[in-house]
Amino acid sequence: MRQVIFTGFSPNLTWRDVKTAGVFLLHPLRWKNLNRGVAVEAAENKLSAYFGFPVVTFDSGRSALYFALRALGVGDGDEVLVQAYTCVVVINAIRFAGARPVYVDIKDDFTMDPDDARRKLTGRARALIIQHTFGQGADLTALLALARAQGLGVVEDAAHSFGARYQGKLAGTWGDIGMLSFGSDKVLSSVRGGALVVVNAKLLDRVRGWQEKLPAMPIAVVLQHLLHLPFFWWGKRWYGYGIGKWFLYAAKKLNLTNKIIYPAEKRGEAVSFFPSRLPNALACLLLPQINDAAAVNEHRRGIAAIYRRQITNPLAIHPPEDESSVYLRYTIRLPAGADPLVRFAKERGILLGDWYTAVIAPADSDQAAAGYAEGSCPAAERLAPQSVNLPTDRLITESAASFISAIVNSYGA
Repeated sequence: MRQVIFTGFSPNLTWRDVKTAGVFLLHPLRWKNLNRGVAVEAAENKLSAYFGFPVVTFDSGRSALYFALRALGVGDGDEVLVQAYTCVVVINAIRFAGARPVYVDIKDDFTMDPDDARRKLTGRARALIIQHTFGQGADLTALLALARAQGLGVVEDAAHSFGARYQGKLAGTWGDIGMLSFGSDKVLSSVRGGALVVVNAKLLDRVRGWQEKLPAMPIAVVLQHLLHLPFFWWGKRWYGYGIGKWFLYAAKKLNLTNKIIYPAEKRGEAVSFFPSRLPNALACLLLPQINDAAAVNEHRRGIAAIYRRQITNPLAIHPPEDESSVYLRYTIRLPAGADPLVRFAKERGILLGDWYTAVIAPADSDQAAAGYAEGSCPAAERLAPQSVNLPTDRLITESAASFISAIVNSYGA
């Protein structure tokens, strides 16, 4: 049977990661180092050198975003401008800070529309979140000009764009503070993790002080994140035979592995054991990947170039060509709807990605709890069901990209 091709499912996972996890999982005497050790400080130092600004780590990008907003003085009664076509955890961070999300519509490249942002500004606006969706650069010139003119703090959401440069400057370094994510499907992955790039020096003491007061991640939760690695390593390899699917399903049902988004978060509620500090064990996974980032991103650009060159199906619309994008996922649009292509590809052994099939993702999130009013962002509502992601990760070879392109071209023929 042909090996299944995945878009998500821990696309960055390597045997090196599995071995690192095994060092902890198979030696209980080392569990005392799950949260304590030198890896977090080493990762922060390496990231700080990479970005040229202090970097402070947290358990996740969503926790980092929450503290970024607090550092900017966001609180009760404030408004935060955020684009529609985003993840529910971004919205939760705004709400947990006491503010109200103001949804801004998007352009056809899935990034914020500066004109709609201008229309939705009120005197209660305190901050603007600029999201580089799928690594595609937002209109930083227009959005930053708007923020500066209105006195808004700027959080640059670089969760999808680690290593991308816009006009020669790294994503995450344009605003007052940049947010990074090291979740399982991001450019760099420690299964869970996040950080803030503190560009505005006035915010550093505040951010560092909050980080130092956070509790450690519960040991059971750290172990779940480490178990994610061997389960997904073998589950993906056995998936095409049916065994892997049940293997991963059993791990999920038995709570042996972590959840990317917890049910409470989809309801707009907090998870009791987060925010927390980044565990030493997860920082051990992150450290070597920082050196890999340039090569991984270059590979993604190469795969994206194959898709752009080889996909000629008139039903599919390519994303704008952007040399600065790292193409975390290569997202095409099908104006008639993407679901039939997703099913078509799955029947042929390709699991395409579903970022984002709803204005607030995942689609089963409580849109009302997120404060989204239907009709307020018509472009996002139109584009969400049209969008589907093609994989670009290091496991996608040139031949695999050509195979995926051929399947997309054969759809509807």
